[in-house]
Amino acid sequence: MSVKEHVMSVKELAMSKPKVLSLGALAMDIVISGSALPQNDGFALIQSELLTPGGSAANMSVALGLMGAEVYQTGKIGDDSLGRAFRADLVLQGINADYLAEKAGGVTLHTYVLTAPDGQHCILANLGDCVTNLEPEDLPDGILTGFSCFYTDMFSPRASLWLGQKALELKIPVVYNMQCAPSFMAMCGVERRLISEMLGLATVVVSGRDGYFELTGETDERAALAAMIAGYKCPPDGFICTVGGKGALWHNGRDIETVPAFPVSPRDTTGAGDCFSAGLIFSRYCDARPMGEALRLACASAALKCLEPGPRTKASLSAIETLIKEVYGE
Repeated sequence: MSVKEHVMSVKELAMSKPKVLSLGALAMDIVISGSALPQNDGFALIQSELLTPGGSAANMSVALGLMGAEVYQTGKIGDDSLGRAFRADLVLQGINADYLAEKAGGVTLHTYVLTAPDGQHCILANLGDCVTNLEPEDLPDGILTGFSCFYTDMFSPRASLWLGQKALELKIPVVYNMQCAPSFMAMCGVERRLISEMLGLATVVVSGRDGYFELTGETDERAALAAMIAGYKCPPDGFICTVGGKGALWHNGRDIETVPAFPVSPRDTTGAGDCFSAGLIFSRYCDARPMGEALRLACASAALKCLEPGPRTKASLSAIETLIKEVYGE
């Protein structure tokens, strides 16, 4: 193959990749691995500390890029040292940062992630003054042209709703990851009415059980999904509930698909939900796989993340599909 032919084949491959726009939490994480999660008035020993790029939306973007999608990240960071380090790493990971806005004198979201050997973790967040403040005017009008999917976790709610409406008009799938319960989002300035608006724009909604429990008052996953179907406008692809070590459930308004968690020994569950979202987006909205198959790939993606320390995965699509074959024999 000549150099010219090689260049053309690379360009054609890039053009054939599905394009996904990701908007949401962008952060630098201080990951503290300890002997246990500290209890009230108690102690635990720190075994290691690591400063690493994270944030739910960026974690999802990196995982999705490893699967083969062309991912564009939007959101807002500060021009501080943390923001500069975040942008540089994102580009290094192969994510397009052309739509990443920057606030002069701003403070980038950063978190303290506390992890324990059994996979438990908790997160303390310093929101800074950027992550929820991306505005529609920060973005070009034609930003979604040529995209296969739009993903948001509703950090920067005004931009999320604006992009969600644009995506709806263009018939582009909208994946809403309700990663934090509405009560926490309210503390971040995202009112419940804005969450309700996003639910009305979404093609599919992904959440842990706590989010659905808060919205419905139910304490069982299946009952909560049924209550969401009955109490809200059901998105075209319905609602997905992730339940950690129990796997995930997907209710599309007619049928319920369930997939148990993959049998792995978790090292760090931080970012597993983000990898679940990446697996879902790639399998369902980039590769048009059926519900059950898409849910299985999403769960396998989350499982592989649990084997690695830190908030981001290194798993390729091939590794994810190998795990599925090992467990299901397909």
